[in-house]
Amino acid sequence: MSKVIQVLEQMSRDANGQNEDAINNLLAAAQLDTEITTAIINKDVITLERQLNVRSDIVCMILPAEDDEDDEDDDSTEITNYHVIGF
Repeated sequence: MSKVIQVLEQMSRDANGQNEDAINNLLAAAQLDTEITTAIINKDVITLERQLNVRSDIVCMILPAEDDEDDEDDDSTEITNYHVIGF
């Protein structure tokens, strides 16, 4: 997978990488799997994610800070407000 990431990074860094011939030459030199090469050429993100087994769903949770001074004897942890942000 790191080889694929390096190829994608090189494609994005090089202005000549926007040319189809340059992309084909780069992919041929990298010797990636045929399915991955085809997905990159066709700009098929879904197939590329499946081939690389990438999880595209990211979840972020923000929990309020607990007040250490109040209820020091209480061992139960109760969260009354929480926010979940999904991408």
